[in-house]
Amino acid sequence: MWRSLCVAAFCVFGLTACGGSTTAEETLGTQEQGLACEAGTGACPGTTVCAYNGPGDEGLCRPACINGTCSNGQTCCTQPSGAPYCNSFCY
Repeated sequence: MWRSLCVAAFCVFGLTACGGSTTAEETLGTQEQGLACEAGTGACPGTTVCAYNGPGDEGLCRPACINGTCSNGQTCCTQPSGAPYCNSFCY
């Protein structure tokens, strides 16, 4: 009996420890969390662009830097082989 009660309590605690219901954006975060660019083409969804860490590395999708500014207060970063992107730091 105690064993069943303890298992049930741990299950309830485990489910509530992670929070209640969330939206997809809250669960996955925004696009700034590091969605990988499409392999081969470097394509990203929406208005995001691929930011590369270095030559031959896989890139991460970041918001595009438009006219040298970022709408979210981040830094506009340039890269040798891609479009300017917004991030809290430049690779």
